[in-house]
Amino acid sequence: MKVGVTTPVWGCSIENLIGIAKLAEDSPVDALFSPEVPPYSALSNAQIFAEYTKETKVGTWIANIYLRHPVMCAAESMNIQELTSGRLILGLGVSHKPVNARLGIDMGDPIESMRNYVNSVRSYIDGSSDQISLKRKVEPVPIFIAGLTEKTAELAGEVADGLMPYLASADHLKVLKSSVDKGRSSSSLSSDFTMTTGLPSFISDDIELATQSAIKGLSGYARLPFYQRVLKLSGYEEVVKNIEDGMNPAEALTPELVGDLALVGPVSKCKETLAKFVSAGADMPIITPNPVGKQSPLEVMEKIIEVVK
Repeated sequence: MKVGVTTPVWGCSIENLIGIAKLAEDSPVDALFSPEVPPYSALSNAQIFAEYTKETKVGTWIANIYLRHPVMCAAESMNIQELTSGRLILGLGVSHKPVNARLGIDMGDPIESMRNYVNSVRSYIDGSSDQISLKRKVEPVPIFIAGLTEKTAELAGEVADGLMPYLASADHLKVLKSSVDKGRSSSSLSSDFTMTTGLPSFISDDIELATQSAIKGLSGYARLPFYQRVLKLSGYEEVVKNIEDGMNPAEALTPELVGDLALVGPVSKCKETLAKFVSAGADMPIITPNPVGKQSPLEVMEKIIEVVK
C-alpha cells in the first residue's frame, strides 16, 4: 500500500516543513504533498521537500490553476522534476468559487478550464506545444487533478494520471473510480492511473477529543459549495441541508460523519479506516494532518507514520 501525506493545510514554518520532509524520508510514507493556501505556494514548498529528501516523492495538493500561467507551472514543475530525478507529482485543482472571487478571478467553466490547462502544461513539458519551447529534457511529470464529482473523475481519466478527491466516502470513491475508468477508455494516455483520496486525520487515544477536533476542523470545509456537494454525494444530505438552512457547520457535523470520512481516534482505529478506503479502490490514500489538543506539526506527523506502519 502506498500512502501520501500533506503538510498542514493552513501552512507552517519553513523549519517545520523541513522537519516533516525529513520524517517522511525516514518512514514508509511514499509521497509528501504541499497544499496551496496563500501565502503558501504548493510548488515552492514541493521544491523545499525535494531538497531534503532522496527517495520520497514530492508533490502539490493542490496547485490552483487560476494562479499560474500554464507555461510557468510547467517550467517550475520541470525544475523540481530535474532536481528530484523524476519524483514530482503535480496535483492541480480549481480551488473554490468564494476563494477565487475574493481574488477577482472568473473561473469560467471549471471543467473546460482544467482540460485546457492540463493539456497545455503537458504540451510545454513534453515539447509538443506549438506556442513555445521550454527546451529542457526531463522525465514526464505525472499530473493529478482534484475532483469530487463523476464528471470531473471522467475528465481525470481522459487527460490526467491521477484523481485527488477529498472528503469522499468509501462508497462515493467507488463511483468516482467507475467514472475514471469511463474516461480512460477514450483517452490517448498510456500511463498508469493513480486513484488517491484525501483523508483528514485527527489521531489521539482520547477519541472524544479527537472527534470534537475533527468536527471543529472540518466545519470550515462544510461551508464551501464544492464540499457540500461531495458530502451530499457521500450520503450526508441531511447534514448539508441543515447547514444550508442556517445551522452552524460545527453543530451540523456529526461524530458519524467525521468517523466515516476521516481518520479519527487511536492509531488502531485509524488503521482500520485507512484500510476501508484502500479496499474501496484508493491506490494512494493521502492523509492530511490536523492537531488534537496541543500536538505540534511534527508530533502529528509522527502519529500519521504510526498509522502508516
